[in-house]
Parts: sequence; C-alpha cells; structure tokens
Amino acid sequence: MKKRQYYVIELQFLGFRFHGWQKQPDVLTVERMVERTFSYVLGHKNFKLLASGRTDAKVSVNETFIELFLDEGSLDFDEFLPLFNLNLPQDIRALSIEETNAKFNIIQHAKQKEYLYIFT
Repeated sequence: MKKRQYYVIELQFLGFRFHGWQKQPDVLTVERMVERTFSYVLGHKNFKLLASGRTDAKVSVNETFIELFLDEGSLDFDEFLPLFNLNLPQDIRALSIEETNAKFNIIQHAKQKEYLYIFT
C-alpha cells in the first residue's frame, strides 16, 4: 500500500479568459487547466485537488492556495515547480509548494480571506 502525499500550492492567475475556478462542462476554468497540467507533468491521474475557495468568471487572484493529494510517489520541489510553471498557461502561476499532512484541510485551516473588488 502506497502512502498518500499531501502538498499545499500557492497560485495566482489572471481570470479574464476563465469561467471561474471550478470545473464546468464545455467552458474553460482555472481548475480544469491546473488539473490538465498536473496530469501532464506527473504523467498519471492518481491525484486530487482541493481549493481554498472558488472564483467567479473573469476574476483574477493574486494569492490563493490549493491542496494536492498525491497517491503515487512524491515531488522533488526543485524540479517540480519550474516544470509545472513551464507547462501551465501563461496566465496561471504556481508561486510556492510545501508538504503538509493528512490532518491539514485547506478549507478549514484558512486563517484569513481578503477580497478586493475593482470595477472599471
């Protein structure tokens, strides 16, 4: 039995061409692009993502976090982050990654959320 690995990844993205974070049929979302990139970089689909929150269509995010559950192997941070960013669309960036454990929950352990709305 393989041990599940847990990671927290800090992301930022420009949301202008996306229909929000959460996957939806037939539209481009940030979650869909992040999952596709994970699948390509990791070479398999034995992972799960959980976001600290969701966004609406066309909303940009300066700092958000996702939790990655990896069922096979572990990640070498020095190799993974540059490769992940190289394969992400240019309007999505992973800023950092750190290992966590099964007791951590990205939704329940959030300490603060801040929203800034700019209307033009």
